[in-house]
Amino acid sequence: MLACFLWLALATLCVQVPNLLGIHEQYQDGLVSLVDALKIAGMSLPLIFIATTGFAIYYGRGDTFFSYPAMVIYAHIFALIVGVVIQVFILKAKETNVVELVGIGVCIAGLVMSIYSKQIMALLK
Repeated sequence: MLACFLWLALATLCVQVPNLLGIHEQYQDGLVSLVDALKIAGMSLPLIFIATTGFAIYYGRGDTFFSYPAMVIYAHIFALIVGVVIQVFILKAKETNVVELVGIGVCIAGLVMSIYSKQIMALLK
């Protein structure tokens, strides 16, 4: 199960690289043209290959542990966490507010509860 989440984390990080390159290009030129986007796509192909592999392994192996909707939610939670980390530490935008942080906390609590749902249900009986 841990390996599935490690593949999800790697895939999520690899998907963010073209996004960051697009943001960087927008800051430099003020606009991302189609040619710029195609250059970013070309440079990102190896990472996109890794991301696709990571997501395929995550979903392919994860369904033995979780339902598909749960896995989609987990992927969104990882993307949200990575997005806030990128905003604060890479883009240096300190605009993260308390509501976003509470939202991440709720998502993480839900993730933990979902992963350990069988154990939690056993404790409640």
